Amino acid sequence: MADQVSERMPASVKVAFVGVWFQAVANAFGAFALLYEVNARLDHGQEVPNLGLVRGLLYLSAAVAVVLVICGILAPRRYRWVRAVVLSIEAVVVLNVLFGLVFGGGLPMVVGLVLALVIGSVLLTDKGLEWFNR
Repeated sequence: MADQVSERMPASVKVAFVGVWFQAVANAFGAFALLYEVNARLDHGQEVPNLGLVRGLLYLSAAVAVVLVICGILAPRRYRWVRAVVLSIEAVVVLNVLFGLVFGGGLPMVVGLVLALVIGSVLLTDKGLEWFNR
């Protein structure tokens, strides 16, 4: 009986997944807002440098938002792969933000870095590991 895992999600893991939901909404909003801007520029005859790359990255950002939403929905069901996927995404976010800071990113980059580090550190704690190891 002492080895039983609590059925209530720890508060720190809940807070981490609030951050995941925030990231999902921010990714989706950013992707669609920038896609709208790209399309508006094209409609007005303006050139968009590296159009294929820009659209590809915007679609990738929207796909990451969908994956984060799925992870947020399935976190209470304690699937192990949810933790692995979120940790992988957070690692990519940290690398992306570090590159962005080197090339002149500002305060939003710092907020993204702090959020990714907090989410990742919570999921790497014993409580985060215990929650996803049923």
